[in-house]
Amino acid sequence: MTGVMALGLIAAGCAALACGINSQVFGRVEGFQPGRFYTHFTWDDIDQNRYSREEVHFYSGRNRLQGFVYGAENEKGLVVISHGLGGTADAYFPLIMFFVDNGWRVFAFNNTGVAGSEGRSMRGLSQSVIDLDAALAFVGGASAFDNLPVMLLGHSWGGYAVCAVLHFGHNVNAVVSAAAFNDPAEIFREQGLQMAGGLYFLLSPYFRAMQRRLFGAAARLTAIDGINKAGIPVMIVQCLDDQLVRADTVSIYAHREKITSPNVEIILRDGIGHAFIFSSPEQRKYMEWAASSWREYRGRRASASMFQWAEEAGFCKALANELDADLMQRIHGFFCSAR
Repeated sequence: MTGVMALGLIAAGCAALACGINSQVFGRVEGFQPGRFYTHFTWDDIDQNRYSREEVHFYSGRNRLQGFVYGAENEKGLVVISHGLGGTADAYFPLIMFFVDNGWRVFAFNNTGVAGSEGRSMRGLSQSVIDLDAALAFVGGASAFDNLPVMLLGHSWGGYAVCAVLHFGHNVNAVVSAAAFNDPAEIFREQGLQMAGGLYFLLSPYFRAMQRRLFGAAARLTAIDGINKAGIPVMIVQCLDDQLVRADTVSIYAHREKITSPNVEIILRDGIGHAFIFSSPEQRKYMEWAASSWREYRGRRASASMFQWAEEAGFCKALANELDADLMQRIHGFFCSAR
């Protein structure tokens, strides 16, 4: 009996630890945080007359999610943007402005547990595809989007979502997936081993049980199966030096031999990394300078704020958010050809 009780206590402890880790990794993300996101454009930085937006809401399960529609008069098509884990819809202002300037309407939304959307947490990796499924149901049921071809663009967590959501049969013309993993279970295992080492193997049955409880069959959806099922044009953008979604292990690109759809284009980048996959090489160099400058400034003035440093250093947000012109024109042309 004592042995059974001990095993029970160990199992309960492992379950509690797994739950705690999941809550920590997928905790709630609030909106703009000046100290952390100062280098990003914010709504206050944007020309709000040129890039006016309408706030909309829709439900994903029991949670009311927040979205924004930009370029309401544009008729070329609708670009739906799915954001990355830990980010918000507003983190993609450079992309939003590019598409609006090029005649597209844009719908960007915050996933469950992010910024103005409800939810105590982001729940897990499969939540992005569940939320995107709800967003596309909203788009399909709104007369304002009637007759607009629908394009999906996602980054990281969102890059997985824009491919996996193709399982659900929405009316989508084309997809751009950047820095995306193929299988939630696979990247969770890789990241779990990096974080917890051998302890991950002890906790993995509890993680799997948790994912099944939270997401059901959706936990087993892969990006490549969605790509193959839909057969629509898909562009995969992958950085070879991505240290988060590694090109040689968990990325869609790493599993490219499983792709059977003939309508897939792959673009490889290098020297850009994960977070800056849409950025120009000049932007990356500028951010490297900014990081070095800020460290040196803080070393001299321990109590100084990032705002003080930025003002004195002449920090330029336009340079810090510069997109790669060639890549963006290629994406624009890809979407135009799929209308």
